[in-house]
Amino acid sequence: MAERGWKIGELAKRVGLTVRMLHHYDRIGLFSPSRHTESGHRLYTLDDLKKLQQIVSLKQLGFRLQDIKTMLHNPDYDPMEMLQLQLSRFDEQIRTLTELRQRLLQVYDQYRTGKIGSSEQLMTVIRMMNMMRSPHFTDKQIDALRERFFALGNEPYGEAAVQRIMAEFRKLRRMGKSPDDPDVLALARRWKQEMDALSLTDPELVRSAEQYYKENPDEGLYYGMDKELYFYMKKALSFI
Repeated sequence: MAERGWKIGELAKRVGLTVRMLHHYDRIGLFSPSRHTESGHRLYTLDDLKKLQQIVSLKQLGFRLQDIKTMLHNPDYDPMEMLQLQLSRFDEQIRTLTELRQRLLQVYDQYRTGKIGSSEQLMTVIRMMNMMRSPHFTDKQIDALRERFFALGNEPYGEAAVQRIMAEFRKLRRMGKSPDDPDVLALARRWKQEMDALSLTDPELVRSAEQYYKENPDEGLYYGMDKELYFYMKKALSFI
């Protein structure tokens, strides 16, 4: 019995991809039909479909096409490992959605009991939820942030004090004071105390946050933390 084959248009329709995309995969040497009919038509086989499934899965995991091509041409490449990665990604998505559901239930309960917080508090919750979905934070860091911020509910957590210190940093910088000026260093110590109270001084957490705000600069600007001010404060903190 002859092996079933699919022409490019039929395959594109059946798997939900575009003919243009399949042509692109063919051009870059990533994925090409492996059979030819006597009349010269190119056909995709079942083995081709298995390879396409791997390509789609690896794309969903965030790999670039060139990286996928290198992986598939590697004789040590293991499709089972890729499937395990994809399962881990789905598990993480399930965990994130479960946490989101818990947060929404809390907000719902606050509405129901008439204890909903202010608009600023709600926006803070939304920003924290978005941050927790960032790939830059580890599960351990996310758990620590969630425990610190969400467990406080509608209670203030020192944001006003943080904003006041940042305003003072901004004022000293405008005055032309260097990061190692005694006034700036005194302010840096106050900042560190506030961050220690919020459990936000872990070096790994700081690095993760730096990556997050680099990709989401508007988040930092919301708090009044532009790039110049950040590096000014970071330099001052390096002296204490």
